[in-house]
Amino acid sequence: MIRDTKQQDKAIKPTRRLPRWWVSAVAAFGLIGATTASYSSFDQLLSADQVVSLQSLRTATVVRGDMVQDLRVEGRTMAANSPSLYAIAAGTVTLFVKAGDEIAAGQALLSIDSPELRNQLLQEEATLARLEMEVSRQKIAIKQQQLDNTQQMELAKVELEAAQSEMARARSSIEKQIISKEELEQTQVALKRAELNERHAIASLQLAQERLSFELKSSELNLTRQRHLTEELRRQVEALTLHSPLSGIVGTLNVQQKQHVQRNTPLMSLVNLNELEVEAYIPENLADELGIGLQANVQINNEQYGATLVAISPEVEQGQVRGRIRFTEQPGNLRQNQRVNAQIILAHKQNVLKVERGAFVETGASSTAYKIEQNSAYRTPVSLGVKSVREVEITQGLQAGDTIIISSLTAFGQSQHVILSE
Repeated sequence: MIRDTKQQDKAIKPTRRLPRWWVSAVAAFGLIGATTASYSSFDQLLSADQVVSLQSLRTATVVRGDMVQDLRVEGRTMAANSPSLYAIAAGTVTLFVKAGDEIAAGQALLSIDSPELRNQLLQEEATLARLEMEVSRQKIAIKQQQLDNTQQMELAKVELEAAQSEMARARSSIEKQIISKEELEQTQVALKRAELNERHAIASLQLAQERLSFELKSSELNLTRQRHLTEELRRQVEALTLHSPLSGIVGTLNVQQKQHVQRNTPLMSLVNLNELEVEAYIPENLADELGIGLQANVQINNEQYGATLVAISPEVEQGQVRGRIRFTEQPGNLRQNQRVNAQIILAHKQNVLKVERGAFVETGASSTAYKIEQNSAYRTPVSLGVKSVREVEITQGLQAGDTIIISSLTAFGQSQHVILSE
């Protein structure tokens, strides 16, 4: 006989069920409470123009402090003193150094063999010797001419003295009635002739001296001109051997050994690595804010070096303006054409309202910001002052402690109120 499951069954006491009206009342009270609690949230949601996720935005807090208006640019190091040497005459080049060689000031670098220039120097030296001989011969001729003129003057003076003596005897004789009156008159005429000859001799001597002096001076001027011309040619011949004007290294060689070059051909460039500067590339739209004498910091191998902006190019090349930055103290271990970053300080303000810079500056036309209050962002008109790479000055519209959205405001459009969701 098979047993049934009666022995496993247990009697269950009936539970007391709540009245249906009581359950409905509890649900109604809960719904009223939830509606009351979320009334303000629903009101904000209905009044907002749009809802944006807070995780997709960048925010920052307005603070008060000092601010540096700066400009960050890239550049490369270059020698402050980097001359290039050119051929002063046509000829064949003989090189004494190679690219990269260290050189000292005054060291011979190369020579140019110019037969034309050397031949011209020889011709001018021969002309100089001929003029020197002509001037020497002219000086001798002048002395001889002066001697002849002096002799004529002295003879005229002797004749005058003889005529004066004859006149004295004639007057004495006429008183004693030894000679006639006609003989006295002839003696007077001879005296006047002697006086006239003496005056003419003196005047001729003076004129001859002036003429000879003028001719000698003219010859000496020609000689001086020839000397200058010869010295210049001699200098050019000596300059055919080029010497280094500085101590440094040989940069670039533009010619090869025994190459024939023309006048004004670039031969080589020299580099003085002891005096390096930074050539900075400045965007064209920021060039008007710069001025010579602004302080700068140059970052090299994670270290900052003080510098000064000393020159700004007047022309624009490919949308950029070149500036020259000079180190206050020359840093070590620098190389030619090494790329560096530079910070040019435009202004330094103290105790100003500022906030971290972001895309809101451009997308908000520097006049709009969205201030965050609880879970909402409200469109707020603002005025911005100076701008740096990292910060921007707030002049109106915000206070210290306000939190604003600093990311792009393009997605907000013209919304006045934006809900920020988590």
